[in-house]
Amino acid sequence: MYTLTADQKQQLVEILVEDFGEGMEFEDFTDALLGLLDDIAGFETAPQSVIDKLTQQIWRKYHG
Repeated sequence: MYTLTADQKQQLVEILVEDFGEGMEFEDFTDALLGLLDDIAGFETAPQSVIDKLTQQIWRKYHG
């Protein structure tokens, strides 16, 4: 239920880079990502553990 494809994760990274740049620190990155996830159906009620895991996955793509 709370899953994104690799392409969807990559799209989020691209949106974050386009809107906020490539140099965000983790805290700013997390805030920006949470704002995006609020607009994705289902993720506004996702458990914190799901959000944490997804944040780490997308951070690695963003930071890598």
